[in-house]
Amino acid sequence: MIDLATAIELVERTAAALPPRRQRLLEALGRRLAEAVVADVDSPPWDRAMMDGFAVRSADLVDRCGDLVELDVVADLVAGDVTTRPIPAGGCARIMTGAPIPPGADAVVPIESAVEGTAAAHAGARVRLREPRFRSGQHVGRRGAAFRAGQEVVPAGAILTAAGVGLAAEAGATHVVAAARPRVAILSTGSELVPCEEVPTHGRTRNSNGPMLAAAMAALGAEPMSLGIAADRPEAIRAAVSQGLAADVLVLSGGVSAGDLDLVPEIFAACGVEKVFHKVRLKPGKPVWFGRLLRGDGASQTLVFGLPGNPASSLVCCELFVRPAIAILAGQPPDRWHLRRCPGTLTAPARAAVDRPVYLPCRIASTGRGLAVTPLPWTGSSDLVSLAVADGLVALPAGAQAEPGLAVDVLVFPEEDGDPPA
Repeated sequence: MIDLATAIELVERTAAALPPRRQRLLEALGRRLAEAVVADVDSPPWDRAMMDGFAVRSADLVDRCGDLVELDVVADLVAGDVTTRPIPAGGCARIMTGAPIPPGADAVVPIESAVEGTAAAHAGARVRLREPRFRSGQHVGRRGAAFRAGQEVVPAGAILTAAGVGLAAEAGATHVVAAARPRVAILSTGSELVPCEEVPTHGRTRNSNGPMLAAAMAALGAEPMSLGIAADRPEAIRAAVSQGLAADVLVLSGGVSAGDLDLVPEIFAACGVEKVFHKVRLKPGKPVWFGRLLRGDGASQTLVFGLPGNPASSLVCCELFVRPAIAILAGQPPDRWHLRRCPGTLTAPARAAVDRPVYLPCRIASTGRGLAVTPLPWTGSSDLVSLAVADGLVALPAGAQAEPGLAVDVLVFPEEDGDPPA
């Protein structure tokens, strides 16, 4: 058994950033680009109307600012319409925003400048326009004004935002090369488990770890891949583990303790997984297992976590060990590897342990004198009720006299918007 700090350090030293991957544009949202997005077209791809109105020849109006000018409407153009018919002298085209400027025209007069009831004029009619401040080229978006074909529109190193996704799509990118989204295979073991959509019979229980760990991975920006449930039979677990080892990370829950059916460590060894550590001075989560599969073909390694089967233990170990591994694989800076650790003061008694640190669900309140930390009622490592409403985990040192007023550290859970509570 090793100390918690040593175990975390081993995870940090073993994990390494994944190489960038080519991925679908939307999947790369929030990730750092490894290669620039280069436009394959001009934008706009042609001169286009920026207002609803009439496409005109500047020569017909430029010297007649404020005068009433009467023009023949020779075409109707909405966005998507194209005409090759040139606009003749004394003519114009009724045009809507976004439509290509027809040949011969080089400016747009807004529809509001049509007078004497002619604003509704269409092809075959005449329109009377009065534009007191007319200028050549007005209200026309010129081809390439935003960017040109061959131009970098989103640079390498940029974090892809929603606006960046839109810009890349406009530039013709369907895929980008960006920081990898770690692929995490999730396996629950236990013959007593049934899928969560089933009503468990006597002696069975729903598989809460699978959905919980998948949600935790998704919240970290990883791509969870469910392997379902493997019964406590060596062949069933080995088949599922072999499948999961194709991912960047395999997270397995159950079967890592010391019972007759705790088969996982031996199966990991049989699959070629190298153990880094097994068992940590920690409550809950003592049986946690960590290792890696090294491939001889130069491919990336697979990190392997064997988490305890009890749901609260599994989640605490996920936050302490799997979270930093996912962050490192994704290329995150060190200040984003772990939950934020803050000092606080205990407001109520809590159950500490003599031989190992304890992490308990708690509520956190900001006061004028710092953070007030209140442990929540908790019945043990199978209890998710308090964890589901907790703001974080209060860390009680081994042997602590956990009474009100004790100075403690607290690991703060991120809020839904990604920011920890103040």
